[in-house]
Amino acid sequence: MTTFGRYGAAGAAVFAMWLAAPAPADAQMEERHRVMVTALMPKQGADDDFGKDLAKELRKLINESHTHQPVEEKEIKNAAKQYDIDMEDIDCIVGVQLGTQIRANLVFCGSYTEDEQAKTVALAEMRFQAPGGASFPVPDATWGEKEYREAAQAIYVEFGTYIDQIRRATFCGQYFNSGDYASAEENCLAALALKDDDAQSRYVYAMISMQRGRDAEEAGDAGAAQEFFTTSYVEAKTLLEQDALHEQGLELAGFLAAKLDHPDEARDHYAQFLQLDPGNSTVRMRVAYDLALAGDEYGAMLLIEEGLARDAENVDMLLQHASFAARAAQKNREGAAEDEPLSDEARELYEKVLGSYAGAYEVQGEDMDVVHLRNMIAAYSELGQFAEAVSMAQRVLRTHGEEAQLWSLYADVLKKGGQLDDAIAALDTVEMRDADYPNVKARQGSWLLEADRPRDAVPFLQAAVQKGEQSADAMARLLFADAHRKGVRKDDWAYAINMLEEAKGSFEAAVSEAVAGELDFWHAYSLYQRAKQVSGPETVQSAQRALPMFQSAARLFALPRVAGYARTQPSIALQQLRDATQQYVEIQEALIQRGT
Repeated sequence: MTTFGRYGAAGAAVFAMWLAAPAPADAQMEERHRVMVTALMPKQGADDDFGKDLAKELRKLINESHTHQPVEEKEIKNAAKQYDIDMEDIDCIVGVQLGTQIRANLVFCGSYTEDEQAKTVALAEMRFQAPGGASFPVPDATWGEKEYREAAQAIYVEFGTYIDQIRRATFCGQYFNSGDYASAEENCLAALALKDDDAQSRYVYAMISMQRGRDAEEAGDAGAAQEFFTTSYVEAKTLLEQDALHEQGLELAGFLAAKLDHPDEARDHYAQFLQLDPGNSTVRMRVAYDLALAGDEYGAMLLIEEGLARDAENVDMLLQHASFAARAAQKNREGAAEDEPLSDEARELYEKVLGSYAGAYEVQGEDMDVVHLRNMIAAYSELGQFAEAVSMAQRVLRTHGEEAQLWSLYADVLKKGGQLDDAIAALDTVEMRDADYPNVKARQGSWLLEADRPRDAVPFLQAAVQKGEQSADAMARLLFADAHRKGVRKDDWAYAINMLEEAKGSFEAAVSEAVAGELDFWHAYSLYQRAKQVSGPETVQSAQRALPMFQSAARLFALPRVAGYARTQPSIALQQLRDATQQYVEIQEALIQRGT
């Protein structure tokens, strides 16, 4: 069976390839393909003259063709004599066998019965057969007992249709191989119109639609891609209805079903395909990869599990199984919060990851690819087994200590396991291994902020800006986010003021005007709210404490960049805040004046 690229793409139908093959220039007789016309076999006592006369007439007609020539009757008789075959015994089976021996490209055969009263013959079981290839049936027909010329002419017309079908099928494959999909589609459809069960033409047509779907997908046209993939899948299923064991058709149908989000159908097609050669691990891994590529990582994992049941120590399958299980687990976790517990399914998948990696690591040890080593450590972490993750990371680092990515992952699992200072130190090692490793300082600073150690965090955030890891805007907003989350939202205005002043003191000279306006507004708002708390007793002492805060808030509210920020936030009534702040200033001043 021919193949077309990954899914088969080397030509049209196998039986048609001889048609396009060039012959030597000096072999003129060999330029035309040889057709062995056998005499139709008489049955039920029919006279053999009609079959012999029809064969002679059909040979004359074929000899007029520019592409085909008949095998002479004498050559057929000599071959039959050589192989001890009676001419009267040459039915379709024997004819094809004999045609192979004399290098015939096609064999015509069939049978007939005779109605003596009606003086007619009924032709049946006729076909043009390519030895070792497909056959083209000729419709049954009834003729007068003297109408052998008319019968031969009708068969020759069918022969012409057959040749045209082969030509179209050949062009169907050739144009597809050259990337001319429009011409390929035209010829595939023409070939199918002439012979609906032409498996290879239908397969190529399905491949054309699949490829057009891929092109539309790359161009960002999801609707067109879906339409092309659907057309391709319909054709692939029609092909399988005609030939349930068409290997490339099964593989293509599996890929398309997965692309169209029919995972059960995809797995069924792939399972049938793999049954043709269940022990071939290379094919199984390729098929599983295609299934995962189409979006069904879980199904890909199941296919590899079937292979591991046959070959449990196959390291390549163990690694692929672990990778697919990890991707399936990640997909299961999509949309879940970082601190949300694992679902039972995700937990089971990560345990599969560790099981397969353990088997592979036992064989490969330090020779295992770093990507797999990282995934193995990450799986322990996802399962919350931080002590095991740290232990495995330390073990791996003894042999791969120069890998900055492994140190980075080690830092992550240390941090998740509650060993923050060790995690910070591990990130220092990341920087030593790779000075350009992204976001080392930013991660250290953000981790310290999470741990309520803002004073320790600020130097790292400043270093992140200096190294070019992050912008001043991003790092200032990180401090602001902390101030908002732990201060503003909780009405802890003292904390909010402290962190906003830290942000402004650390980054104000480098931040954009927009971010400076945002920081100033929330600084002013926090001062305003804190001053209101302090001023509650309305005593001289409370006024003296609150007045400077109200005055600072008023100065900040008056800044043009604060007004610019407020215009972007419809919920902020800046003028009301300015008026209220001014009133509080006046009240505090009055209380102080009265008291003194």
